[in-house]
Amino acid sequence: MVEGVRGVWRVDPAQLGQPFTGRAALLSPFDRLVHDRKRTAELFGFEYQLEMYKPVAKRRWGYYALPILYADRLVGKLDAAADTDAGVLRIAAIHQDEPFGRAVTTAVRAEISDLADWLGLRAAWPR
Repeated sequence: MVEGVRGVWRVDPAQLGQPFTGRAALLSPFDRLVHDRKRTAELFGFEYQLEMYKPVAKRRWGYYALPILYADRLVGKLDAAADTDAGVLRIAAIHQDEPFGRAVTTAVRAEISDLADWLGLRAAWPR
């Protein structure tokens, strides 16, 4: 059970008391961690929704923003798009839900670079 949160949320008993080593990760909007938006808000205080069907003027985070996980916290959203003709992953914005320190910034930038590499693109950072 997760204490301090409404509802019943299960924890794998084998994980209780185990050391946790977190890392940075860019999540799909359909990742099970964020798929249940109500649960995500309750457990992590993280507001998120896909905005691809919203008019551009009403979007806060971007067409297909990716949630950013760092250690055990959801810390922001990445607004980026692949421009395969130009060979780049265009980073439009990194929305920080909480200010990123040096370690978070370094880890998130590395994840974005890894994503670009995996796509066969180079990262094009905002100026």
